[in-house]
Amino acid sequence: MDFFASYFVQNALIASFFLSISAGIIGSIIVANKNVFMAGGVAHSAFGGVGVALFFGVNALFGAMIAAVLMSLFMVYASFKHSGRLDTFIAAFWAFGMAVGIIFIDMASGYKINIESYLFGSLIFTTRQDLWFIIGFDIVLVCLVAMYYREVLGILYDQEFCTLKNLKTHFFITMIFVLSSIGIVLGMRSGGLVLIISIVSIPAYIAMMMTRNFKWQLVVSTLLCLVFMWVGFFISYYYELASGACIVLCAMGAFIVAMCIKSLMQRIRYE
Repeated sequence: MDFFASYFVQNALIASFFLSISAGIIGSIIVANKNVFMAGGVAHSAFGGVGVALFFGVNALFGAMIAAVLMSLFMVYASFKHSGRLDTFIAAFWAFGMAVGIIFIDMASGYKINIESYLFGSLIFTTRQDLWFIIGFDIVLVCLVAMYYREVLGILYDQEFCTLKNLKTHFFITMIFVLSSIGIVLGMRSGGLVLIISIVSIPAYIAMMMTRNFKWQLVVSTLLCLVFMWVGFFISYYYELASGACIVLCAMGAFIVAMCIKSLMQRIRYE
């Protein structure tokens, strides 16, 4: 009972619940669209926003969001104008964001220890302000996906057909990229920019193996995110380990089990 009575634990559990919603939806979108590398580029470029925000004494999450949105808009532009070189642009801004973040953090005083929570994640440091950011984004994300579900589904699986049908392809791709970037930044609270790619993509990939229906994939991915976050957080709390690493290890363990079951089922099917 003492565990649940802690203010920080309550914040962490509530935050992980709402983070799992955005992580499950965003993860399903980027896995279906095969843009997992983009998630890494956004997370690492957002580190530049964290450094600049800490240097000027403003909310680091807000700074990371601005950097991530700018990165996502650039990637939309690059995907249309330089689609063959998109991976090169992502890699370049990946390194640029990290470099900017490191420089500004070095110039800022008093943040060298706390910055580990942004690199490796720490749900225990989630503030009420962060929580309201996450809840607000979840509401916007769920509403937009529900309103434009068919359009989003079409963009994810057959972009060329959507273009031929005069769908506002550019608008919806921009919306997907911007929402994904914000969701990834918010997810940095759980796994940090180093581990967020795994936390977002692994549950979505497991969900994809479990169901072929995209709606159910969103639901299953969200539930898996929640389970991994809570189990990983409990383990990290009791054994005094990094919560982000524990969450990723839980997710990876489930991923290995899912792959083994899938391989076994395929063997049985073809025998």
